[in-house]
Amino acid sequence: RKVQGGVSEQMLSMHFTSPLALHSATTARAPSATMREATYRPGVTAPAYLDGSLPADAGCDPLCLAALALPPGVEDHNVDYPCKGSILDTWCFFPWSLAERQAIMAARSPQETELTLAWMRAAELKHSRLAMLAVVGWSLAEMLQSSLPFHALDFTDGRAPVLVNGLSAYAPFMLLVLGAAAYIELQSTDTVFQTFLSPPAQKYVPGDLGFDPLDLEAKFPAGLDQRSNEIYNGRLAMLAITGFAVQEGLWGQPIFGAH
Repeated sequence: RKVQGGVSEQMLSMHFTSPLALHSATTARAPSATMREATYRPGVTAPAYLDGSLPADAGCDPLCLAALALPPGVEDHNVDYPCKGSILDTWCFFPWSLAERQAIMAARSPQETELTLAWMRAAELKHSRLAMLAVVGWSLAEMLQSSLPFHALDFTDGRAPVLVNGLSAYAPFMLLVLGAAAYIELQSTDTVFQTFLSPPAQKYVPGDLGFDPLDLEAKFPAGLDQRSNEIYNGRLAMLAITGFAVQEGLWGQPIFGAH
């Protein structure tokens, strides 16, 4: 061991690290998150948690609504943000501020973020499937009611039986529909709330109920992304069914069939 000026080279090597080596070590410990452009709107950057790994991920969450989800396994983080402690914090039972929601998502771990996105994707798929069924049912009910002998929509002047058009005449049928929907919902309770009696054999995929009696997934071409197609069609159906309800509620006329 050589000594220079009373200080050993070994001591120098212990206490001095080059800036380049320090930068490399820091980069290895904390890789930077890659940002990508959102596909739903040019020039908009997608949030860091929407990295494009989910089917039909357009990077669209400008209000950071994902932070509102608090599924099992996700901690309710108490974060700092501007306007914290205001009167709205007392009145609102949810994070009302965009800055607070963004801070919540930034505080969640990668595992918590994965659970959050799975929860939100499952909810989106449920609403998408209901909307697709509703669009078909709404259209057929109004188009066929004039040609059927019993004229089931006479109670609503030819309009579909929905909340804005009155449901009193169809209450028994709607109770049956509600019971069927509750039964289907119960099938995914253990998966959503993580209440397994034993570890699941397969990894949880949001919205996957194992329902494919015609084995359509195996018959489609390998390059056809049916999971994304389902979500795209579901989003369009949610917009369409909302338009149906608003139009009939405002004008009181059926969308399809004779006016």
